[in-house]
Amino acid sequence: MNFNFPRNHRLVTKAEFKSLFDQSKKKVHKQCIMISKPNQKSHARLGVIVGKKTAKSAVKRNKIKRIIRESFRRNHHRLQAFDIIIIARKPCENLNKIKLREEMDLLWEKFNS
Repeated sequence: MNFNFPRNHRLVTKAEFKSLFDQSKKKVHKQCIMISKPNQKSHARLGVIVGKKTAKSAVKRNKIKRIIRESFRRNHHRLQAFDIIIIARKPCENLNKIKLREEMDLLWEKFNS
C-alpha cells in the first residue's frame, strides 16, 4: 500500500479552493468542517485550512495539518474521486495527536458511508 502524498493528491491553487467553496457539500463536525465535491480525477485530493483563530501558534497549526494529511494518506485509497477541504475548528487545538487521529478516522468513515 502506498502512503505517499504527491502533489496531484493536493488542492494547491486558489482556483481549486474557490471552486470547492462555490459549489459543494458541507459537513460540519465538532473538530472540523469538511467541504467536498466530486472531481474528474481517478483519486481524491485534499486541501487543509487551519486559521490563526483556531491555533495561535504556527507550531500548533502545522501539527494539526500534519495529522490531517497523515490521516488522509492512510485513508485515501478508500475514498472516491472527490476534492475535499478540511477546515480545522477551535477544538482541534486542545486535542492530543492520538485523539485528533481518531477523530479524523471517524470523519473518513462517515464520508465513505
